[in-house]
Amino acid sequence: MNQYGFVKIALILALVLVGIGGYFVLSKDSLKESRFETEVIKSLQTDWQMVQASIPFRPSHPGTTAWIGPYSVQFIGNNNLLVYFEDGYNPGIAVLNFDDGKFKILETFKNQGDFTVPEWQNLVKKYGDPSSPVSTYTSGIVRNKEIISFQELTKVPENIFTKYYWE
Repeated sequence: MNQYGFVKIALILALVLVGIGGYFVLSKDSLKESRFETEVIKSLQTDWQMVQASIPFRPSHPGTTAWIGPYSVQFIGNNNLLVYFEDGYNPGIAVLNFDDGKFKILETFKNQGDFTVPEWQNLVKKYGDPSSPVSTYTSGIVRNKEIISFQELTKVPENIFTKYYWE
């Protein structure tokens, strides 16, 4: 019986060690992912003039010659991200790929600021990775009917790219 108790304790200790090891592996992956996202956001802000010039449609608000943004960014997997921008009046969304330090426009949506949940899910299936966690950064959100602004793009749990969020 004494040997049986020792085996139980050894098994419990082994499970605890595996759990701790798993935690550190996942934490390391999360930190690596966070660094990548920070790098991409900084690059997007630095390169915004060049990126926005590649958008196939031009701002239509009178007196506006360039797209303002990015206001919101959502990482959807496969080095692809959704980017919300506007001209002060009209919204737009672009699907961008970030590879080797450069942005490439994969698709754009004129006069669109959000998607239905099925539309958004289809975008993630088409361009992203549905099994990958989604990360959203924004300069402002609505919580409890109150507008909250951030001085820089800030990670939030809400999916602000869906109409469901705005309802």
